[in-house]
Amino acid sequence: MKKYQSLLYITILAASLLCGCVKLDEELFSDLPAAGYYTDKNAVEAAVVRPYEHGQWCGWDGDRWILQELSADQFVWTQKGKHGYDDGQWIRMHGHNWDVRQGQIYGGWTGPYQGIMQCITIGGDIEKLDYATMGLTPEDKKRHLAELKTLKAWFYIFLLDFFRKVPIIQNVGESQPQSEPEQVFAYIEKELKDALPDLPKNSTVPGRWDQGGAAALLVRLYLNAEKWIGKPKYTECAQWAQDIINGKYGTYSLDTDYRGPFRSGVGGYRSPENIFEFPHKLDIYNFGWMYNAMQHYAMRYALDNDWGSWNGVHLTPSRDLDGNIYAGFKLGKPYEKYAATDKRKQAFRTTSATGDYEGFFMVGQVYEYNAAKGFGYDSTKKVNGSEEYNGQPLRFVDQVGRFSEKPGGRWAEGSHVATGEENSGVRLLKFPWLQKSKGLFMSNSAPEIRLAEIYYSLAECKYRAGDKAGAAVLIDAVKKRNFSTANWPAQSYVANPGKLTDDEFIDELGREFIGERHRRPDLIRWNRFGNAWWDKAADAKDKTVFPIPQKAIDANPDFIKPNGY
Repeated sequence: MKKYQSLLYITILAASLLCGCVKLDEELFSDLPAAGYYTDKNAVEAAVVRPYEHGQWCGWDGDRWILQELSADQFVWTQKGKHGYDDGQWIRMHGHNWDVRQGQIYGGWTGPYQGIMQCITIGGDIEKLDYATMGLTPEDKKRHLAELKTLKAWFYIFLLDFFRKVPIIQNVGESQPQSEPEQVFAYIEKELKDALPDLPKNSTVPGRWDQGGAAALLVRLYLNAEKWIGKPKYTECAQWAQDIINGKYGTYSLDTDYRGPFRSGVGGYRSPENIFEFPHKLDIYNFGWMYNAMQHYAMRYALDNDWGSWNGVHLTPSRDLDGNIYAGFKLGKPYEKYAATDKRKQAFRTTSATGDYEGFFMVGQVYEYNAAKGFGYDSTKKVNGSEEYNGQPLRFVDQVGRFSEKPGGRWAEGSHVATGEENSGVRLLKFPWLQKSKGLFMSNSAPEIRLAEIYYSLAECKYRAGDKAGAAVLIDAVKKRNFSTANWPAQSYVANPGKLTDDEFIDELGREFIGERHRRPDLIRWNRFGNAWWDKAADAKDKTVFPIPQKAIDANPDFIKPNGY
């Protein structure tokens, strides 16, 4: 973690992060010449990890997460009374009515390109350095350059997924026209394959790319190839996934505890399942956006911290205003897609003062933190609301509607993105928010790539090839940890082969990867992204690709053109 801390305090050289092709507004880190900055081993290491910090922000803070999750069927940012309308941007995002001026789409463009420019700038500097004079070896240099190549490829995957036709930039300051999706795909593929041999098999430092991480990015690339470039590459995806599972690119294993991958980093624990994770530490490498966006203003009293929050994002509702599970559409309804016996469906609560907890969701009545025990939210003192339920117990419901105005007022408008209340929606706590008073708050990592993803990717390849039995075995290997021994037989796909259908596969992907920035590409791959779900009609036009943002076009109209979406 010291390496991550140092990058916040050490000034990092960047001759220029501005690129003529995208006209980014990224500030310079320093105007120091390279020779005056790269003076020792620590300075080199600090430079290498700087783009990783940007990568954590790019993947887990705001716009890119929003594009992947709020455009899909599992999450929504509802307006809650006078809060959260925000110029209607969340209504447009949920209903697929965005345009070239939607702010999050511009963030989907600038965030990855800023990271790419950092990788190019620092990589160019490293190429020129004499590592021996700084106590580093030629192998160190190869590894550092391979890490930057891999990270750059990771950033490009965002761009290919979001926009398809984007410029490929190789040098700082150059302008390039947009390349076709096949060219972008081939470039990412080559960068990863070139980098892989110079990476270690298992990085000894959490949050650094290794062979397993690079190989896993190729699995992602091949799994989505049919949608991204019009050419299926499930055979390649299956081979790379199988090689990862077999240990060819490092040693990984499925965590036996359903919470393990998401509490990695807490108390020194590192999950063997996490192929790549972004480490976090309070006030150094924060995991704060998701907390702020999802939690109620008063949750600090229940979760033992002093943070405020915005009370915005929650799961899309499973139940209508009368309490019945919606039956008019198949997608969405994420909370009710979990079986009653699923350990993940429990209401979140801490169970020890050392970071143990259970459940993935904040649902039902909210209680204050039990300071006397040092854990738990069972002090018997209820947390109250502050808006529609001011002075009344705060109870999260799996519904959206103006219940406080029943039977008059806006109650009659029904259940919509614009008719939420402060207690609307189940809140995700899969990434646990642990006790700040015990030094645990924000110590958990963000699991960017898990071995479970590789199992499910291989399962999908087998399923598409007609090997449903093989797919069932792979999914069961991951899924069984979510159930007790007594409850598992009823949930097993191996024991119940007829249960694994297309719709069930999509639901299972949603259960396993909820909140991990998978949902939009998963729905696109399964031809479901344009379907109807809660408060969203079926798309009249193809919305699987975001339009090139107008700001990007205006910044360089000679090179950046509308992409036809």
